[in-house]
Amino acid sequence: MFTEDYIQQSLFISSRGPSRGGLVVLLFSLLSITSSLYGTLLWALDSPGYIFQATNTTVAADQRQRNENPPYIIQLALDPTELRSTGEKLPQIIGAELFNPGLNYSLTGKVDNSHGTPEVVAPTRQGLGIGARICSCILFNEGSAVWNCTFNNAEAQSIIEGVTGLPEVHWNDATDEDMDSRYIRPNRVDNIWVSLGTGGGSAFMNQVFTVTKETRRHTFFQSTFKATMVTNPDIPFGQYEVADFVNRTWSTSTDQDSTKEANPLMGRIIYDIMGAQDQGASYQFGANTADNNNKSALQKNWGYYTPQVNNASMYSLISITTTKITLIRSETLSEAPEPFEKCERSNFQNEAFGGKVTQTDCTSSKAPDVKHGFFGQVDTAAVMITRGLGAARSNISAQSLDEKSLTWLGDHSGAIEALLTARAYSVSIDPSLVELSVDKLMVAMSSLQLFLTCLALVLAAVIWIGLMYSADGHWSSTLLGNLIHTTSEMNEANPGYVKKAPEITLLPMGRKKVLAVDGGTLTISNTGLTSMQPFATFDPFPGDPKGHMEVDAYSLSYGDQNTGRQRLLSSSEPNYMYRR
Repeated sequence: MFTEDYIQQSLFISSRGPSRGGLVVLLFSLLSITSSLYGTLLWALDSPGYIFQATNTTVAADQRQRNENPPYIIQLALDPTELRSTGEKLPQIIGAELFNPGLNYSLTGKVDNSHGTPEVVAPTRQGLGIGARICSCILFNEGSAVWNCTFNNAEAQSIIEGVTGLPEVHWNDATDEDMDSRYIRPNRVDNIWVSLGTGGGSAFMNQVFTVTKETRRHTFFQSTFKATMVTNPDIPFGQYEVADFVNRTWSTSTDQDSTKEANPLMGRIIYDIMGAQDQGASYQFGANTADNNNKSALQKNWGYYTPQVNNASMYSLISITTTKITLIRSETLSEAPEPFEKCERSNFQNEAFGGKVTQTDCTSSKAPDVKHGFFGQVDTAAVMITRGLGAARSNISAQSLDEKSLTWLGDHSGAIEALLTARAYSVSIDPSLVELSVDKLMVAMSSLQLFLTCLALVLAAVIWIGLMYSADGHWSSTLLGNLIHTTSEMNEANPGYVKKAPEITLLPMGRKKVLAVDGGTLTISNTGLTSMQPFATFDPFPGDPKGHMEVDAYSLSYGDQNTGRQRLLSSSEPNYMYRR
């Protein structure tokens, strides 16, 4: 049975049922099929290898694989020699640790903001008291504020120690008039902007934060750029270095369309910085402006500071900072946030980080003259801090701010904004609004491979059918079919598959064994044109089992002159007989 084809083996297994012989044939058939197809499967599946196929979905679709506590702060240390690879890996860097290990994903930077159109709220108060707090040199003009002043070095230390780019929240008019506005401050526990945002050192900070008052929530994107140069008091800044430093940061510090060379304001800033250095004083120039149909607020500041301790100058610092805050989403929530804890001594707000409320500002707030209680909730959803932009302690412009890193920031600021916004939406706003690209492992099979594999199956079927109908019956049938046909089916010309396999055994007859079909022994004789004497007797060997049969062999074929071949005589009169 091992030499039969799969159809005959299947018929044998079905006719035998749950037997040892059927089980052996089944296992052999499976082994034979696997062995014969191993080469094909190896070529079709394993040889081409595997590829990752990207499919777009949403963060909410893979919610079961989400990391329950993803970090909300991302740090990026730029290496000027690897800027290209860093730019290519930005989706993976900004989207890191949103999911548990095992999911190959990346953020696309696309969010659905169709139902969260930013809503600009008109100011309820006009006049002084809103904007910069340098009252001695401030000028207000229809919502904008500009300051330009030279001041004593004794006031420089407090300005340097202030954290750059703190968003200020004005909750209502009553507490605002009491100077009880609040700032969204970095968490001292895990946010390095607490130290990097002060003093010297060039860095770039982006963050997405939300402000929720009752059921109304507004989402903002903020970018803050800070570039500094430092020198000793006895080594003044060179005018060329100051001019180069201001010139290279001008496009980053302003959104004006005028060119660097044609803008007279840049020359005035350079002149005033050098003048303050000659006077032994500190200097500051800056402005607050609105942009983008009042959806964006910009603050630009150029400063020269020489802090003192006991009237002794410690160092001189040139600091150029730019902060832009843009309203990107406004929505109404189903429920207003609840106070995280009780606070009876002051007005307070909930403070959340990465979408999770962890504290309030109750203990750090002053006792107010205007009692309001719970303001609302602020959430620092996602923060990205980019450092390594230059040497922190250099008075050379090219060293303090690397030109390649500065160009890289300008080229990738849009991608950083989109990706960081997507991360913030996934942890704090709504993960179903964030598009995600998931790479799934797929077999790398080409169209040609599929065609050739299917062609092999089709050709096998065609050859099998052709052999069945075109070839002579005894050559197209199986060995078992020919054997059973010869011994039992004498009235049919073409042997076929044996649907019910007989019992074929080897019976011992003396010193040898003979083949038996359903208990009847079978012997073979040479065919010829003349009859032969019987070669079996009733008792050829002593001790043979009873029931054996004697076979007289006669001619089993004849010559056909028309066809030129010999044919079996199974359809003619029987030329042999059995005797028991």
